[in-house]
Amino acid sequence: MTAALDVLLPSDVFPPRCGGAGWSAHTLALALIERGHRVRAIVPCQGAPTRAEETVLGVPTLRLGYAAPRIPIVQNYFRHERLWGPLAAAIEREALRFQALSEREASRLPCSRARLVIHAQHVQSASAAILAGRRLRAPVVITVRDHWPWDYFSTGLHADRLPYGRQTPASLATDLVARLGPLRGALALPAIPYLLAHVRRRQRALQAAGAVIAVSDYMARRLAGIVAPERIHVIPNMVDLAAIDAAIATAQASVPSGQPYLLFVGKLERNKGAHLLIDIFRELVTSLKSQVAGRRSQVAEDGGFSIFNFQFSIPELVIAGDGPLRPELERELAALGVRARFLDWIGHEEVLRLMAGCAALLFPSAWGEPLSRVPLEAAACGAAIVAMPTGGTPSIIADGVNGALEPTVAGFARRLAALLAQPGQRRTLGAAARCVVQERFSKAAVVGRVENLYRTLVGE
Repeated sequence: MTAALDVLLPSDVFPPRCGGAGWSAHTLALALIERGHRVRAIVPCQGAPTRAEETVLGVPTLRLGYAAPRIPIVQNYFRHERLWGPLAAAIEREALRFQALSEREASRLPCSRARLVIHAQHVQSASAAILAGRRLRAPVVITVRDHWPWDYFSTGLHADRLPYGRQTPASLATDLVARLGPLRGALALPAIPYLLAHVRRRQRALQAAGAVIAVSDYMARRLAGIVAPERIHVIPNMVDLAAIDAAIATAQASVPSGQPYLLFVGKLERNKGAHLLIDIFRELVTSLKSQVAGRRSQVAEDGGFSIFNFQFSIPELVIAGDGPLRPELERELAALGVRARFLDWIGHEEVLRLMAGCAALLFPSAWGEPLSRVPLEAAACGAAIVAMPTGGTPSIIADGVNGALEPTVAGFARRLAALLAQPGQRRTLGAAARCVVQERFSKAAVVGRVENLYRTLVGE
């Protein structure tokens, strides 16, 4: 019988209130528990008290409270360098607890002592995991789910607008001014040496890890100049199909029953492409108005009459997410005559139900998307997806096979219009998307690969 492992998962974010990175960490933890391993998540929480004993949707979790002033750059120091020591100490304490449990079990069952693995899930926990791993002499795995190894701001976008490769003093100088404004950006310029040194510290943590998991081939290519190729392992985020099916067995409650709707899920920020929704719907409205005008003109030239109503209707746009772009989206979509429903924070299961019931999921992500959980879960729900082929998204969607990929706003609007007119094609794409998830991204397809990596590192 293969011995169980003790796995500590320090993660910057974790359910119930979190984005895709937190849900990916939770899905991994739950899958490992189901395989018989002992798992504990360790989650730093700014401004919250430490809660030592908690179970989050089936995963034992320690929440480590810490304080950080809300001052740009200074806050980052408190969230990282200042926190790494306490977070490493918390990892060590949990490892000792696991060791005590293993020793008690070994006294009853020889050869049952588990091996320890530390698997850091994000940037904030990576360096702390390396510190703890050195002291415990335990292997450390780090998963990279965004651009933090080469970008201080983790988006890989200059001023959240333009993709770029690596940060330099010059790029940071203009980036700070663009992000913070002329005055605050100028005041932050003396911090540039710290910002560059901080990114180097992140990279050193990756270089010290026993293994680095890239969630897509795209991320593996980006990491190749930082981490030795033999220590980079491409293992995607996974989804729990059984849990998703259980959630979507109940109808969504956020939109009136029977009403068709389009869906956008994500933070209303530029890197997620929320601002592109305005341009996409402007193109869509203009295109449909042109089609209607052309049909009217044709009827007039024929000298006949038509029983057709030449009005057109775009389904309501449901936006499940919040962020700084919301006022602009509300204003501009209303000016275009697009009905938009902005939802306050809703639970993860309700998001899944919305995905299962939508006419199409819109994913116009503008940054180098590592491997977003939004299209993964939408595909698992059988949704028709229209996306931009940024970053790792083509690892999920093959154009015309299990979704639509378009690199431009005009192409995105054109494909969306075509799918709205072809419900059969939407169903075909959604069914194919579900099959791809089952074959390549389900727990059954992925968790064994993670488990095998752990066993290699502990020497089994």
